[in-house]
Amino acid sequence: MSRRARRRADQRTRPVTTPVAPVTAPTARLVSLDAYRGLIMLTLLCGGIFHSLAGHPTWGWLSRHNEHVAWEGAVYWDLIQPAFMYMVGVAMPFAYAARAARGDTWIAQAGHAVRRAAMLVLIGVLLDHIGAERIQVGGIRVLQQIAFGYLVAFLVLGRSLRTQSLVVAAILVGYQWLWMVNPWNGPGGPWAQANENIGSAFDFWLLGRHYSGYYVGMNAIPSSATIIMGVMAGQYVRDGRDLRRTALTLLLAGLGGIATGLALSPWFPLIKRIWTPSFAIYAAGWTTLMLAAFYWAIEVRGWRRWAFPLLVVGMNSIAAYVIGNAFGGWFRSATRAWVDLLAPALGPVWLPVVRQALFASAAWAILLWFYRRRVFFKV
Repeated sequence: MSRRARRRADQRTRPVTTPVAPVTAPTARLVSLDAYRGLIMLTLLCGGIFHSLAGHPTWGWLSRHNEHVAWEGAVYWDLIQPAFMYMVGVAMPFAYAARAARGDTWIAQAGHAVRRAAMLVLIGVLLDHIGAERIQVGGIRVLQQIAFGYLVAFLVLGRSLRTQSLVVAAILVGYQWLWMVNPWNGPGGPWAQANENIGSAFDFWLLGRHYSGYYVGMNAIPSSATIIMGVMAGQYVRDGRDLRRTALTLLLAGLGGIATGLALSPWFPLIKRIWTPSFAIYAAGWTTLMLAAFYWAIEVRGWRRWAFPLLVVGMNSIAAYVIGNAFGGWFRSATRAWVDLLAPALGPVWLPVVRQALFASAAWAILLWFYRRRVFFKV
């Protein structure tokens, strides 16, 4: 047998091996998170769509969930900002795992976190001053607060759930203690609806003014714990192997957060405007519960087609936020003459609903145009 024939025979009998790619943790997008983000952003685009239904015998309950409570308690609208901040945290383990896979060092990732925080602050300040007569820099808009919490959360990203839990506890307990033990509390105590607390004192010292509605800029501190709780959920989901078990864990964690927040509320009331620790836990419970529902439907059951309208918005959340804040008033003004032709048929109750729904539909159409061309705005 010739040498070439022997080589061919050896090749026919040699076992075939396939190269095995190195096993790495998944870095793909979490579709259920995009869909949940889409629901929240679509809610913001709809704005006060149901305000005019107050007092309606059938649909009046919708108006109560379409604006913030005056002080204590929480409705759906009070959970919008916590959900947005929580989802920022959920996305961080996926985003930074992708950066690490590309070879980014910790220093490079930290630089990205700082740049992103700076861009969020800049966008927030610009949106604050659309139509404003003078410049008043503040820190209660969601983008500025996300920027602060984003940097705090980055410092514990990748740490163990135990370490992250201890950081969350330290932030909330420390904030609680600071709020209760200080010389600026008025006669009504730390939870009174007034500008007599440490948060209002800090705002006046820093800015020379108080925010309307008794909001305080210091709520960026406890809301950073909300982002970290999102990071914890994101790490758990990303590291999970059993989809059903992951969904069940999220469900139990969500119910536990709601129960804990309610249990604390008789002593430490649920107040979103100053972001009390009980509210932080309660809101994180609801957002985790919602994430569990989306995760179960999309990741576990594989039901994805229904979520397409939400994905169009959720995958372009920055664009949706800017469109909603910068162009809502302009759109309603530009279309008022045409929409008001429907006033005799709709009446004063349903006309504002239709007007806001038209703007939300127009915004969604723009986002669909971006989606089909794979144009996604990021900071």
